[in-house]
Amino acid sequence: MRKGGRHVSAERSWHAGLWIPLLALTLLGAHACGGDKGAENKSGEKKAGEAPAAVATADAGISGTITLAPSVRDKAGKSPLLMILASPSSDPNRPAIIVKRVPDATFPYAYRLTAEDITLVGSTLEGKLYVTARIDPAGRVGAPKPGTLEGAFPGNPVPVGSSKVDIVIDKAY
Repeated sequence: MRKGGRHVSAERSWHAGLWIPLLALTLLGAHACGGDKGAENKSGEKKAGEAPAAVATADAGISGTITLAPSVRDKAGKSPLLMILASPSSDPNRPAIIVKRVPDATFPYAYRLTAEDITLVGSTLEGKLYVTARIDPAGRVGAPKPGTLEGAFPGNPVPVGSSKVDIVIDKAY
């Protein structure tokens, strides 16, 4: 193949588009291996005036226990589909970044949300999130419909890394 008066082989032109992704992976790898130590002094402390960096680890998550209030226990059914939702917004019409479905849930139910549970593509588990639990006969998300049972953590929003984010499902729509 000729390009601009010089000969370029098909093999060389195929490889030409690979350098950008390889460079990006190399830089990400250096950062993950501790290549960003310049922000710390010799004692390991951050320099004055610098904000702490958010650290995403495999252990980061939100955990707690979900229970049913006596007033809704009979409305839950024998094999309820429990949905645990985590969203950066309290608006039920905005998409949750996590919708964890637990078929045939038994209560109390101990849960843990991690980055592996993310269902909204492009989202990350960081910052503060609103955590709710829902039993919906049709398995729907979004605004509650008649027949939906729901509860929310009273201290919402909670920072990622929180434990004892206990929820009581106590509302019936």
